[in-house]
Amino acid sequence: MRILTVISGLFFVAGGGYLIAKEGITFLSVAFAVGILFMVGGIIECLSYSAYRGEGEDKTWVLIDGLTTFALGALIILDKISADVVVPQVLGLWVLIAGIRNFVRAGEHFDVRNSFFYDHLIVGVLNLIVGLYVYFNADIFRLAAITLVGMCIVVQGINLCNVGLTIKILKPDIIKTKEEMLTDAAKKARDAQLAAREALEAAKAAQTQFREVALTPAEVIDKTLAPKPTETNEDPLRGLSEKM
Repeated sequence: MRILTVISGLFFVAGGGYLIAKEGITFLSVAFAVGILFMVGGIIECLSYSAYRGEGEDKTWVLIDGLTTFALGALIILDKISADVVVPQVLGLWVLIAGIRNFVRAGEHFDVRNSFFYDHLIVGVLNLIVGLYVYFNADIFRLAAITLVGMCIVVQGINLCNVGLTIKILKPDIIKTKEEMLTDAAKKARDAQLAAREALEAAKAAQTQFREVALTPAEVIDKTLAPKPTETNEDPLRGLSEKM
């Protein structure tokens, strides 16, 4: 599934590059092909979600990417997005949202600062640059609408390739070597020991808190149970004035 996702991303890059090279054509003339490309890419990415073995948060972003791509493809096929003026705006927003998602995914790994963090950070910056440029195109280079569409498809292809490359593949046990099975078993044992240690520490903390609460007088915990000072109507300065 990982290879298939990367290949679909490369098709996006190739298709977007073709649109950039064909500046004179209209989007309507290639709308059906683009819609099919989007729907196939979305389906592949959704299937990658089911095969994904990463963390739960990462799996959710993979599914969101796939559903968004598929929905756009369906709208294009149904001729709901076809005007040359509207299409770049919609795809620009799509790319901007993808950039924000990449920033969020990078932020989830900010403390680690590993390759996952930098990959999503770079792709997110690229998405934001292209997505924002679509809305300022009239004030800068005035590129053709089909060129803007091609740029959006190219950066989404890069994003799709990045999704494919970050998919963690686990071999089925039936084809694993003995060394790989021993490594997996050792990792599971370490994870289990860590979980048991954390559970033991949490249990000790709870027992300590229980003992402290049990030994603390009730009126200290609940101020409403503490004895209240007796009320008096006498003037506190009266006795002092009589002595003087």
